[in-house]
Amino acid sequence: MQPEPVVLIGASGHAKMVIEACRSASNWRVIACMDREPRSTKLLGVDVIDETDEAIQEAIEAGQWFFVAIGENAVRERVSRALAARGARFATVIAASAYVSSSATISPGTVIMPNAAIGAATTIGSGCVINTSASIDHDGQIESFAHIAPGTHIAGNVRVGAGAMLGIGCSVIPGIEIGEWAMVGAGSTLIRNIPARSKWVGSPARCIDLA
Repeated sequence: MQPEPVVLIGASGHAKMVIEACRSASNWRVIACMDREPRSTKLLGVDVIDETDEAIQEAIEAGQWFFVAIGENAVRERVSRALAARGARFATVIAASAYVSSSATISPGTVIMPNAAIGAATTIGSGCVINTSASIDHDGQIESFAHIAPGTHIAGNVRVGAGAMLGIGCSVIPGIEIGEWAMVGAGSTLIRNIPARSKWVGSPARCIDLA
């Protein structure tokens, strides 16, 4: 089976990780990275071109897949919704070394990075980043455009709201609910529910900003 052509939106370090995840999985072939302010003409050997309305429309009309390789959640959401409104279709990228349960559901536009693990009956929304060596245990619910940073470990029956950000090396005990667009600092341990749009740090985590 030949790999499908996919265009990345973005040409940063996160895009490098997506390119390598695509190459490892062998089902996607990154044919270009589009960026509004390209800093170079190549990214890991992939052509970097100007992200113009014309270039995007040409790729859509050619039937190419898209992947929004932008690490910042709010920007990734905005760009993804704009592309979807134009009829773009989105790739789902799962690195070869990642484990995804056969009973899990992964929505389009999400990337599962190397050595990540997705447990039984877990649901991952669209446009999520499940980063390197992160783990989500059984019955998890990760809503669209959330980012689970490298080395974060989430126990069973945890819900992470849309757009939430869990920093590097977080730990979350079972049954916790994390509100939409909440931010949790690196190395934090969550032992209680987290309100929407709040900021938490520490072990155990404490609130430092409640919206």
